[in-house]
Amino acid sequence: NYIMFASATSGDRPNNSRFSACSVGNISAVLDALRDGRKKDCFEENAGAFCGNKIVEAGEECDCG
Repeated sequence: NYIMFASATSGDRPNNSRFSACSVGNISAVLDALRDGRKKDCFEENAGAFCGNKIVEAGEECDCG
């Protein structure tokens, strides 16, 4: 299993410290889009309420994370 695998692993296998070819391709596509100016807000912090962060914020009744 590679980094980004859906569940935890022991971490003692060679691929446990590597990204899969699929992950590398997806990460590269995002970085290329940022470099080329096609994507501008990828690494900007969300300023509004965020569902799933386990914090009940303005406008939320609950946030179970």
